[in-house]
Amino acid sequence: MNKTVVMVTAGILLAIALALSACSKTKPKDLPAELVIGVSQDFRTTDVFSHKGFNCLVFQTLVKTGADGTIEPFLADSWEVNENGTSYTFHLNKNAVFSDGTPLTASQVKASFLYKQSKKRKRGPGRPAGPGPGGPPQAKPKGAGPPPGKDEKGLNPEYGVFDNQRYNLPQWFAFQSMDAIDDHTLRFNLKRPYTLFLNELATTHMYPVLKADDAEPVTGYIGTGPYKIDVFKRTQYMTLVKNEHFWQGEPAIDRIRLKVIPDAETRAIALEAGEIHMTGYDHFDKIPNESVLRLRALPDVTTHRMTSMDHPSISYIAINFKMPPFTDKTVRHAICLAIDPDPLDKVMSETGRTTHGPFPKDHPDCAPDIDPAPFDPEKARQLLATAGWTDSDQDGILEKDGQRLSLTLCFNSFDPQYKTIAEIVQAQFKAVGIELKLQMMELGAHITVMRDGSYDLALWPMMRYHMFFYTGHPSWLNVYSSPELDEAFAAYLHGDDEGLRHQAMPRTQQLIVSSRVFPLFFERYDVVAWNHAYLNNFKPQPLGWDLSMQLWKANIGRKP
Repeated sequence: MNKTVVMVTAGILLAIALALSACSKTKPKDLPAELVIGVSQDFRTTDVFSHKGFNCLVFQTLVKTGADGTIEPFLADSWEVNENGTSYTFHLNKNAVFSDGTPLTASQVKASFLYKQSKKRKRGPGRPAGPGPGGPPQAKPKGAGPPPGKDEKGLNPEYGVFDNQRYNLPQWFAFQSMDAIDDHTLRFNLKRPYTLFLNELATTHMYPVLKADDAEPVTGYIGTGPYKIDVFKRTQYMTLVKNEHFWQGEPAIDRIRLKVIPDAETRAIALEAGEIHMTGYDHFDKIPNESVLRLRALPDVTTHRMTSMDHPSISYIAINFKMPPFTDKTVRHAICLAIDPDPLDKVMSETGRTTHGPFPKDHPDCAPDIDPAPFDPEKARQLLATAGWTDSDQDGILEKDGQRLSLTLCFNSFDPQYKTIAEIVQAQFKAVGIELKLQMMELGAHITVMRDGSYDLALWPMMRYHMFFYTGHPSWLNVYSSPELDEAFAAYLHGDDEGLRHQAMPRTQQLIVSSRVFPLFFERYDVVAWNHAYLNNFKPQPLGWDLSMQLWKANIGRKP
């Protein structure tokens, strides 16, 4: 071989080597090693179950919510309910195993639920714990102030264990006890029937099946889900790796990184820039309306509106009806009449809508004959005048007995749309002579204000419907209740007459709306957005709380 041929051959080989080297260097960018999801909050070491979007990647439940809203088998293949609804017997799937390879047993499911009872979680001032939905209602104090003292364990003996240890089963959950009958049979015993027992059992933030190692506060949690916790960096990220023992199949995505980005708009920008591949997949990770519009126009981004027929994501403005001047229902009615829903619907065009009550009009549980207060600013001014409020100094703000009608609306950053909604309501109140001051608070401070009842008006998300209106539920927050409302909720939640139970649900809505304590209800959609050039074949869970349950079936890498 002559010298020229050798040199040409060497040159060709060098070019090929350089090309292969270039390909190997660009491959991680084209085919990322992990899926990166932008989330809003850190994962507290004392409450790793709080992030509902993350939970279903690691933990599973005995039952799940199906695409049509019905309850379907999951870790349990089947179940039976006794005649009076006080006993539920579940038969576990014999193929299910934990991520450490150990089998799922009834005794371990029982232990996982009892773990929440023993897991101490200190909380701030609260109210005495009631017996929970499975027991009779208890009288509640008018308000709970700062605790007078703590015991040697750092817990407040003056308040119930629900507030000091939130996940204490007898207080929080519906059942009274559990029996592991054999390795694959578990029975729950309830004090009395509870209509929503299966619905709550289907949520991983309430009933995750797990094993825990307290020596490892976060990474020690083991579930039966498609992923397991690998690395936890507080306030930064959590990395999940696929569970090689997953009983439903092999996850297509090897690694998932949950990156903490507290600001909603910053998360949207990160998705546009390719720094993350998905956001909005948890209820706490709301995407602003204007960001949804912008993301929808991008060629590589898919936006998908989630819904939940078993429990729509409703928020509300509540009036503190126990404080003057709100003890006067005429004043409350006037406040309700002052809000025009049309501008609110426009700013929530892609991410929500106003509703007439606690359920949207197209929801199967929505009462057809509730009596909302329609927008009528003239009537609002007339009612306020009837209640003695006049603008004597002609400054645009009403007064009575020398006191201005100046109110404060408090809200937190849970939802990026809250501030915009509050500003619109502020302008509408001014048009009828009410000065409305806005106070954005940190979530913890807002919870304390709500517990203490030290607010005028509050903007708040309604988690589960009955938690905030029924004194039989040991909720740490109760914004409105009455004996009639308790009676209606008791019939709906615990009644054994199916006909009366269905009548009771509309009755609860009628009582809540007619109280004029809630001038505004609005639904907030969960909109998930992802880069479909990276995340392929992803089908979001259409209903329920655990929105990303099917993420393990998707795959990452650019489409051809």
